[in-house]
Amino acid sequence: MARILATLVVLLFLTSVQGEYMKYKDSKHPMNVRIRDLMDRMTLKEKVGQKTQIDRAAATAEIMKSYSIEVLINPYELDK
Repeated sequence: MARILATLVVLLFLTSVQGEYMKYKDSKHPMNVRIRDLMDRMTLKEKVGQKTQIDRAAATAEIMKSYSIEVLINPYELDK
């Protein structure tokens, strides 16, 4: 009985972990559908972070992660 119960618990867990269908990852959908799906999932903070550019000297790992920053100004030093 305990073995059957354990199996049922594992099956319930696996079906709940299945996750949500994400259209933006499915290349079968048109690009505009994928973009809309992704934009709807992003928070305002993530959207602002995508548009924000900061200087490399000010970019710490914490700032990059906290503000979802993807773009650095002057990413390379030219004198080296």
